[in-house]
Amino acid sequence: MHLTNRSFQFLVATCLVIPAGAYAESWSCSHGNDVREVHIERTTAEAVPCDVVYKKLTEGVSDQILWSAKNDDSYCEEKAQEFVNKLESWGWVCAETVHDDVSLDSEN
Repeated sequence: MHLTNRSFQFLVATCLVIPAGAYAESWSCSHGNDVREVHIERTTAEAVPCDVVYKKLTEGVSDQILWSAKNDDSYCEEKAQEFVNKLESWGWVCAETVHDDVSLDSEN
């Protein structure tokens, strides 16, 4: 129960520090000592093309591209969120990692 309270506190604190104009592009999930991440990766500032990448950081496994899209603007976001929901249903505790959209503007 103590670990659950800490996880909840972490999630609440994460939500409170999300800046305005930010969006979710990745999630960090933990279960015991294992950490996994789900990322939406793009090569441009556009919504597509995109890849949903799954990383098992503490398990010594290569990153996996679970889904890719070239045309559908919402495909990667939907698939990533569905997968994060599935991880949570398996007992993983996930928190969004947020990126400031200003950094994308400064790259152009």
